[in-house]
Amino acid sequence: MAKVLFAQELYFPFQSIARLSSYLKNAGHEVFLIIGDEEKIVDCIKKINPDVIAFSVLTPYRNHMLASSTAIKRAGITIPIIAGGYDITFLPQIIEYSDLDMICRGEGEEPLKELCDKLEEGGNYTDIPNLWIKQDDKIYKNPMRTWTMNMDELPFDDRDLYLDYDSYFKIVPFTQVLAGRGCPYLCSYCFNHGYKEIYRAEGSTGYCRLRSVDHVMEELVILKNRYKARYIFFNDSTLVYNHKWLFEFLKRYKDLIKLPFSINAVITEITEDVGKALHDNGYCELIRFGLETGNEEFRKNILNKKISNDQLFKGTDIMKKYGIRYSMAMMFGLPGENLKRSWETIEMARKLSVKRSVHAVNIFKPFPGLDITEYGIKIGQYKKEDVSAHELPEAICKNLLNENDKHDTVKELAMGTRDMCFYENYRTDREGHRVLKLSRFSHIAIRFPVLRPFIKLIIKLPDNFIYRFIWMATEGLLNIRAHANVPFSFFLHYYLFHSKKKIR
Repeated sequence: MAKVLFAQELYFPFQSIARLSSYLKNAGHEVFLIIGDEEKIVDCIKKINPDVIAFSVLTPYRNHMLASSTAIKRAGITIPIIAGGYDITFLPQIIEYSDLDMICRGEGEEPLKELCDKLEEGGNYTDIPNLWIKQDDKIYKNPMRTWTMNMDELPFDDRDLYLDYDSYFKIVPFTQVLAGRGCPYLCSYCFNHGYKEIYRAEGSTGYCRLRSVDHVMEELVILKNRYKARYIFFNDSTLVYNHKWLFEFLKRYKDLIKLPFSINAVITEITEDVGKALHDNGYCELIRFGLETGNEEFRKNILNKKISNDQLFKGTDIMKKYGIRYSMAMMFGLPGENLKRSWETIEMARKLSVKRSVHAVNIFKPFPGLDITEYGIKIGQYKKEDVSAHELPEAICKNLLNENDKHDTVKELAMGTRDMCFYENYRTDREGHRVLKLSRFSHIAIRFPVLRPFIKLIIKLPDNFIYRFIWMATEGLLNIRAHANVPFSFFLHYYLFHSKKKIR
């Protein structure tokens, strides 16, 4: 039995870790969790003495992983450290510039299990597909295996890993579920396109995979009865592209689960039949779709999202007809975007809105590996060393590994921290900074058009903590709370008992 310690920065139940934990436990291995800063992680390692330390990395939390890895090595701990996730998959060369011993490209269930099996046996583990291993001044760059096609073969997420760790997770009002993996679309701002190409280069075919309705229902029954789930938040990029699957799911859900839920969709997938089926189901609380930008030409040609404004109106008209609440996601600070286009997005969001609409406003981040990130570099709006999948690892090396104080290691990095990714857009041009300031007031500009002349005046002033506070407050109250179905009682519990915890 090998012991695996998963480490993370925030108090948030990451599905990637819950999925890996269940897979490892099913294979007979032991799994532990630690949440906190580098010092807390090092102390936990010394107590548990695991066989491997693992990080599942999203870009906003990359620097925490890097700083923690450095702190672990400086503490004299020689236990191997592995990192995986989308960010690492697009930046595998990061292993050359960091204190990581291994990285995992692509899906991690079977590679991590094989690693644990070999660690338990004491055998050689440098030949495991999907893994790059740094050993004896050499990096073993193994090819990727084809991805898992039969999703029903995977165990359900390990919910107990988080629930047993801290009482905070018992008050989280939503339960995340993935019914499948992949997305059929090729939007330039999404990781799915690049992720698909990486796998295709290694011989995989197909990409979009859904679990059977029976398998999803089995998990939902457990969540409802054993874990007392109150609200199901489906995290799939879209759950509407396969209408046959959707109609069967909605019928079974109505008969068996009967809990409020929300899903993602692409607006062109919302047909009359889908609208009626969602209405007849009666438990769908929210449909989340992407508006992205109000400029149709920019949406189609730069974002590669082939959706017209007419199709946006048609889809929302169907949801209005059937009384389905919907949320529209939009982005500000995209490369090539200017103030005029940002105001078009605000106006389009206003036109598509009804009384109960939700607006998911995002400040675009040029994550490495995205087509649109490369476009932004090409037109000179990003610095290569800040965002390029090719040059970023060397910048990390210069800014992170040469620092003496581990608590200061992330301050100079352009990307990789929670606050940086939430508050900045990384555009180097003056227009990009104007758009960023407008984004702070986007919720207000959409809901209260009468205030737009005032907003146009104040965004001429320098960005400041008041603008950021307005962004944080309106985003929390008007977007995050509605999307996650968060009651005000959650905030009361949090501030009374868990306020010192760093949450997402």
